[in-house]
Amino acid sequence: MKKVLLLLTLCSVLFQAKAQNNVNFSGEIRNLNPGELIYLGLDGFILPLKISENGAFSVNGNISQTPSFAYVAKISKRGKIEKQTPLIWFESDSLNLTLDWADKSFQVLDLLPFQSISENIENLKGKSQIEFLLKNPNTIPSLYFAEMNKENMSISDLKMFSQGVSEENKQTIYYKRIYNYLSAKNLGALKKGQKVEDFTLPNKEGKHVSVTNGNTNKRIISLFSSGCLFSIASIDLLEQLSQMNNDTIELITIWEDPTKETWLNTYQDPKEKITWTNLWDEYGFASTYLNRTMWPMFFVINEEGQLTEIIKGYNKKSAKKLKKIVE
Repeated sequence: MKKVLLLLTLCSVLFQAKAQNNVNFSGEIRNLNPGELIYLGLDGFILPLKISENGAFSVNGNISQTPSFAYVAKISKRGKIEKQTPLIWFESDSLNLTLDWADKSFQVLDLLPFQSISENIENLKGKSQIEFLLKNPNTIPSLYFAEMNKENMSISDLKMFSQGVSEENKQTIYYKRIYNYLSAKNLGALKKGQKVEDFTLPNKEGKHVSVTNGNTNKRIISLFSSGCLFSIASIDLLEQLSQMNNDTIELITIWEDPTKETWLNTYQDPKEKITWTNLWDEYGFASTYLNRTMWPMFFVINEEGQLTEIIKGYNKKSAKKLKKIVE
């Protein structure tokens, strides 16, 4: 139960962010078991649904691009999100759904042409799914599933897939994430002692800022996520390091958040303490290149631009190490 409450609290906090598009989801769920908790899943988030006695519901959600998708889900006793419908794609500012809870059949007005393709991909697993994606790279669902499963695909297959994407579909978030993943992988695995290749990421004004180029100071790069409470707690530690620092070490915080709105508009009070370089890992390049395995992670780079230390987690031991570097 604690896991469920933590998950719901996190989802609620994340959805306080203002996104680019607001969408109304409404409809009816028939034959629902009394007292059962139902949720609406979006791209990376879930929202609790308040179901009336006659099965009707209505809720607003935020999305970062269209076409996008939604699905109906429940949460297991262990806190796992369990989808009850396939991904349902839409591109308008509203979606009306009728769902029979008994057999999970659903009806939606004006289904998008590629809905059946999406359901086909979703039903395929492993090698069969990858083979289908390689043969059908130029649909929105194909881009979504390829991006979601990019770490399970070989680099050669992923490159082949990306080469078949049209110029129009290259503007989607899914393709840009794939492109940045391949670009980071092309640089090779970063190890201690190696020089960190320069890359740029956007700040809150949208200006791309160089992370390493032309800087002779020692740096501490912090890789955070707004969905990680330990990342939020680490802001106080970095504030202490900033006060201890005599401009000899540059602090850089990089946020691996799904949207700019999540990055800027969630946990605003603690984030207002950030006076150092603060960037958004928009398409996941930094996370892949730095080989992020958890949040938070701290990467120490010396004056020659070499990675000298990787510190994982937020605890007394990691705080002591970071303070010793700054002292």
